[in-house]
Amino acid sequence: MEADWGAENNIILLCEDSPEGIFTGVYEAYALRLPHERIHLQTGAEEQPMLFADYREVKTDTDKAEKVIKTLKDRFVQEDYEAIWLALTAPSPERAQAVYGSIVWGLSNKRRGSVLQHLTDENIRRLMELSRGAGKELQHLKGFLRFEELENGLLSSVIRPKNAILPMLAEHFADRLPMENFLIYDEGRKYYAVHPAGKEWFLMQGEEQERKLHLSAEEEYYRELFRQFCHSISIDERKNLNLQRNMLPLRFRPYMTEFAEK
Repeated sequence: MEADWGAENNIILLCEDSPEGIFTGVYEAYALRLPHERIHLQTGAEEQPMLFADYREVKTDTDKAEKVIKTLKDRFVQEDYEAIWLALTAPSPERAQAVYGSIVWGLSNKRRGSVLQHLTDENIRRLMELSRGAGKELQHLKGFLRFEELENGLLSSVIRPKNAILPMLAEHFADRLPMENFLIYDEGRKYYAVHPAGKEWFLMQGEEQERKLHLSAEEEYYRELFRQFCHSISIDERKNLNLQRNMLPLRFRPYMTEFAEK
């Protein structure tokens, strides 16, 4: 039975769990031409559906998503634009509504500077929290990610981030290693960022192949050399494990050469 979109019920737009899906949801929310406080965006269905609410599935449309992205580029400062993308990488089920509500506030209020200054708004405050968490993890991995050279000369790395920041990491390393063949594997989400030397990087799904059996001889040598170096500069009397954990979270260490098992 068709829902009556003119009724006073709240409207829940169910979006695909992706940036494109959420941006399509934002587009459809505006297309309804209803008060924004009656519209809620979410990814996936709730375990306990809201009473007196009309649920509508949103089919992802890249053209509609691109129109929203263009509006963000034109109307928002760079800081806000980056915060929205970072928030979209968070695993939180609240991110769709936080992004939608922040966009609504930004487009409907006259303001100077960043939307993120207006933390009295609940959605903007949540957007800030999500983007900060993802941004912190992104900065960590820019420094903590370790590449290993395989026998064919390919540089390979494995990560397991909380946030879906692989595309941002790929962009970062493609800018710094433009003439290298490399790949970064997110083993939690099971997809790769692949960068052919001198070309654009791309994403692909797939299970990780066994890598340790195929490291180059030179890589094995330098891995051991690096471990010995880290051990030699360590001073037991000056160890501060609490500070180490604050500066280098334990979850990153299994993927770092100096902490990995031989």
